[in-house]
Amino acid sequence: MSRTTWVLGLVLLAFVVSAGWALFSRSTEPPLPRLRIEVLNGCGEEGLAASTAQRLRDLGQDVVKVADADRHDYDRCVIIDRGGRPWLSRRLARRLGGITVILEREATADVDVTLILGKDHGRYLPPPSGPSPGV
Repeated sequence: MSRTTWVLGLVLLAFVVSAGWALFSRSTEPPLPRLRIEVLNGCGEEGLAASTAQRLRDLGQDVVKVADADRHDYDRCVIIDRGGRPWLSRRLARRLGGITVILEREATADVDVTLILGKDHGRYLPPPSGPSPGV
């Protein structure tokens, strides 16, 4: 075989592998339905809840409340399912990188999910590209 044939064969192989990777590496999980989310800053880092809320909105979620948590010593992020649909809370948790989900259904809750941001938020939520003012 000539050198040209080898090069064309390698280019063709690279194309086939690339196309196969693109086809089979796509997520088969359907889009996450719109959830009403409360984002609470549980670690005290200024602007964290506001920037996280914006990223959730960019994902198509309805962030209805952004505030400080009851305290600022949460070591870990946690998602609290308030609406009684834990399968959706778990899907959101996976989308954000595997945050722990706790079930605390409240019949009168005005949110589906509460996201409390802990000191480990960088593990799940990469830092925003620019500064964000707020809570």
